[in-house]
Amino acid sequence: MQLVAVDELRNGMVLAQDVISDTFVNIVSESTVVTNEIVEKLMNLGIDFVYVQSEMVSPEENTLYKTEPKFDRTDSNEALNYNFNKTVNKIKNIFNDLKFGVADIKKEMDGTLEPLLDGILINNDILKNLRLMKYDDDYTLKHSVNVGLLSAMIGKWIGLTKKEIADLSLAGTLHDVGKSKVPRYIINKPGELSAQEYGIAQLHAQYSYEILSESHGFSVEICNAVKYHHERFNGSGYPEGLKGKTIPLYARIIAVADVFDALTADKVYQRKISPFLAADIIKNMSFGELDPEITNIFLKKISEFYVGNKVLLNTGEEGEIVYLNKFDITKPLVKVNEKFLDLATKSDIQIKEVL
Repeated sequence: MQLVAVDELRNGMVLAQDVISDTFVNIVSESTVVTNEIVEKLMNLGIDFVYVQSEMVSPEENTLYKTEPKFDRTDSNEALNYNFNKTVNKIKNIFNDLKFGVADIKKEMDGTLEPLLDGILINNDILKNLRLMKYDDDYTLKHSVNVGLLSAMIGKWIGLTKKEIADLSLAGTLHDVGKSKVPRYIINKPGELSAQEYGIAQLHAQYSYEILSESHGFSVEICNAVKYHHERFNGSGYPEGLKGKTIPLYARIIAVADVFDALTADKVYQRKISPFLAADIIKNMSFGELDPEITNIFLKKISEFYVGNKVLLNTGEEGEIVYLNKFDITKPLVKVNEKFLDLATKSDIQIKEVL
């Protein structure tokens, strides 16, 4: 057994003792094989030294040693993007397996979200991070992970525990897993769905619930979250038309994250809109369809991230957001060259895109 500085740890080393925080929380257990994700986690938590076994696990015995890239402390964006793509590919594997009726979802997801969540929650600027995440593949896959991460941030903002945030994020990431059982021509249809097709598409929420319920290791809270994420506060949603706070908390949070990401992402049947136009839509939905308390917290927090951002206006001008109007946070003060535009008083001017 030897004491090693965390920034000198190498893949394949094995921890010789539990790593305990100042508050006596077990961060990483004894006999854990060191990976880049574990090193990053220890650094983020301010752990400087750990005890490792004298002998390393060989590269042949440890597949992570051969496949996990090494990131410097300054490569947080690169590490986030790597972990994001790794998570999206896990979802892709699950969708593919479910087409054949068999998928060990819990095993596939175990340990996958943790490094991504740690990076997102510590860096805190969820919207900047999501803009940096690159994945050129199926919208549904990227959307699933985006919703998981947005849900986690909302959970953090409303004061959920770390365990609750982890469960919420897992539910958000898996909320659309039932789409694996919906015909692809419906999921990818570029035009408007017929009434019959829309009815089939709606079944994905029930399918998601059944898939997770029949799998091992998912709590009732996680299963109910995926089942009810399309319920609406005024009772207009599906599959059961639940109202108000009879809708589970996780489902109410995922609903907000789901709508926001869907509006701000390109899809085969709809071009994305700016986050501020999306915020306006969500604000309006808070008067009936979405939980108003959760929505208000979400809008306040995400708007704060845009102060200082460059934006493109529908006039063709580029400007910078310099101030948020606390009475109308979706209509900020924008500086264009030497003039200031108060969008709360200029209904004809909108933010077209965040640059």
